[in-house]
Amino acid sequence: MAGPTLNERLAEAQREATGLRAQLENAEVELANALEDQDYATAERIKKTADELRQPVLIAEAHVKALIAGVQELEAHRAAEQRASQLRDQQEQARRQFEEATAREAAAMDEMDQHLAQLKAAYAALRQIVGDAIAAQQRAGQARLDAHSTGVAAGIWAQDSARPSLPNRATAYIDYSPVLMQIMQNPDLPS
Repeated sequence: MAGPTLNERLAEAQREATGLRAQLENAEVELANALEDQDYATAERIKKTADELRQPVLIAEAHVKALIAGVQELEAHRAAEQRASQLRDQQEQARRQFEEATAREAAAMDEMDQHLAQLKAAYAALRQIVGDAIAAQQRAGQARLDAHSTGVAAGIWAQDSARPSLPNRATAYIDYSPVLMQIMQNPDLPS
C-alpha cells in the first residue's frame, strides 16, 4: 500500500503548522493580557509556553515551505514530462506525415515518368505520322507529275499544257500549325 502523497503530506503539515501558529498567537494574546493586568507570574508562565511553541511553529512552517517547494518541483517535473511526451508525439506524427508525403511524392514522380514516357512515344508517333503525311504528299506529287508526263506522251494533254501544281495539304497543315512546325523542327523532346 502506497504512503500518503506529497499533496496529502502538505495538507497535513499545513494543518499542523496552522494549529501550532494559532496556539502561539493565543499564547501571545494571553501574554499581552497578563502583562496589561500586571499578572507577572501568569505572564512568565505564558511566555515560557509561547517560547516553547515558537521553535515547533517555525519548524512546521519550514516543513510546509519545503513541501510546497516539493509539490511545485513535482508539478514542474510532470509538466516537463508531459511537454516531452507531447513533443515526441508531435515528432512521431510529423515523421509519419513526412513518410506519407515522400511516398506520395515518389508515387507521383513514378506516375509522371510514365506519362512522360507515353508523351515521348506519342511525340515520336505524331512526328512519324507527320513525316508519313509529307512523304505521301511527295509521292502524290510525283505521281501527278508522272501522270502529266504520260498523259502528254499518250496525247491526253497537249505538249504545251501547263505543268500541274503539286499537292500541298500536308505542308499547309504544318505551316499553319505552330505545334506541328515545332514537332518537325525538333526531332526529340528534351530529356
